[in-house]
Amino acid sequence: MAPRRVLFCLDESPQSIRGLEWTLLHLRRPSDELHLVTVLPPLAYNVYPVAPVATGAAVAAVTHQWDAQRRAEEHQAADVLKAAVDLVCTQHNKVPRDLVHTKALPAAGGASGIAESLVEYARVQSIDLAVVGCRGMGALQRSLMSFIGLGSVSDYCTHHMPCPSLVVRGDDAVLGRGLMAADEAHPPQTAQPKRVMVCCDDSPHAHAALLWALDNVLLPHDHLVLAVVGNPVPFPILDEPAAVAAMQSAQYRDEAAAAVAAARDVAERCAAAAQRRGVGKTKITVAALPPGGSAVDAGAALCKHGKAEGVDLMVVGSRGMGAVARSLLGLVGMGSVSDHLAHNSSCPLLVVKGVAGNGGDGLSDPDVTPGAPGGSVQSMSSTLRPITEGDGSEASSMQ
Repeated sequence: MAPRRVLFCLDESPQSIRGLEWTLLHLRRPSDELHLVTVLPPLAYNVYPVAPVATGAAVAAVTHQWDAQRRAEEHQAADVLKAAVDLVCTQHNKVPRDLVHTKALPAAGGASGIAESLVEYARVQSIDLAVVGCRGMGALQRSLMSFIGLGSVSDYCTHHMPCPSLVVRGDDAVLGRGLMAADEAHPPQTAQPKRVMVCCDDSPHAHAALLWALDNVLLPHDHLVLAVVGNPVPFPILDEPAAVAAMQSAQYRDEAAAAVAAARDVAERCAAAAQRRGVGKTKITVAALPPGGSAVDAGAALCKHGKAEGVDLMVVGSRGMGAVARSLLGLVGMGSVSDHLAHNSSCPLLVVKGVAGNGGDGLSDPDVTPGAPGGSVQSMSSTLRPITEGDGSEASSMQ
């Protein structure tokens, strides 16, 4: 397998360390190049009441405070990176030091400035996977914090990163589920088999997410859960006469059953694609979930199913809608499923931005390269076409 460049977005919070530990145990390959990056907070410019004419002493005092603040922040960033390097290289993980790179980046200001620095670093360094922790703020808190420039870094990263983003969230019981006991005699170089749930539909974005998960996430002993939510079916209006209401109810049941049947067909095709890529039939579970009325309903159904299945990681595709499009569609119940999962899933979430780049249905054609005996599995660089923020031309009703 080709080596990957994995970016870890670190700070002094426990969430970022948990994200680092979880990824090292579940997703790291021996040849991966690890980029441990933290961002210096923006300077706080305090203005003191001084004489009408600024004196040299006043200017010197303010400059000295800025220098002292920056030195303290650089020292804190160095401590964060040192702790991360110690965790990666000298504890149980034993990653070679030449595969680990550290960097402290400047920030423009606020949470968006911190995230912008991370996104630009990922773009310049051609990062293949970005890992970020999540504080688990509620929707109201995120909205209020964003008004003062202190919104969610994980939100910004999932929508703007040029590569797949892993948002590590969940409590200690979920993040530690399936891990071997770690001690010096039995270092946790590998984790026990994990359950990976891919949220599928019939869009090229979902196809890309499935292919990326098969090539980069799933290990031979892992279990794959393929979940598809049926397309929304309008609820009947039951204020009509009894005979009409009964007919409308029957029609709704038929349409809902047809939506579930179509969802199961998509799930079976996803399972066939996974089997063509070497996943055993006994390692695959398919689920067709009943349709809801909006993206929130679809996201809630996926969260509920993931929790019931005890999955360790959820994977979802993203259309790459811009902030305005997400807000407007959210008002009419057609917002982002990946947004809902990022803030409500009970386990880490991998968001893949991209579409299948072979020009066809990635689930109906064998994923092999002709010309070699028996064919060979294509690399993800040939099956993903990056999309930019706001590219929603191939959007589907779910992702």
